[in-house]
Amino acid sequence: MNDRTLGTIAMICAPALLVEGILVQGRENAVITGIASMIFMLGWICANMGMRRMHAAGTDKWGWAVLLIQLVGLVLAFSFGFFEATGLLGWDSIIFNVTDAAWPLSMLWMLVVGVTVIVAKRLTGWRRFVPVLCPLWLLLALGGGAVLGDAGGYIGLAWSAVTWALLGYIVRESREQVGATPEPAV
Repeated sequence: MNDRTLGTIAMICAPALLVEGILVQGRENAVITGIASMIFMLGWICANMGMRRMHAAGTDKWGWAVLLIQLVGLVLAFSFGFFEATGLLGWDSIIFNVTDAAWPLSMLWMLVVGVTVIVAKRLTGWRRFVPVLCPLWLLLALGGGAVLGDAGGYIGLAWSAVTWALLGYIVRESREQVGATPEPAV
């Protein structure tokens, strides 16, 4: 798959959490939550793969490792969505709980990815800062929800849709945005 396709998939999948929020409106619905989680994670996996191909986190071993660690977390989090949607595993399963924990841990790790991308300076201009902005939706949704109720939660979900779509756009248009740095000698 080329970067254009990866970025397009990431852009299409970006609003999955917002759509989930609109559909469930605070109620429990494991099927919708699981499917939305898988769609969102699929987009994030595509963005991660594109960022790896672009060497957005740098050309050294850390730049390679930070995105590989992220990818492992994303695959585990995608699995959580599957388990949630199908009910195949429940709360009493260690696998369910590990994959469930991978979701917020991947979001936290995205802050590390974002800082690494900023330091690597492989992306140009505003694009360099998008990866660190993506995971902030969770703080906006929680904080906004506490202050503004449902409207605050939707603000965070909208932030998520926009920033993750921007990350997909960056991957999609990667040929125009990556600074000239030699390939890593791994």
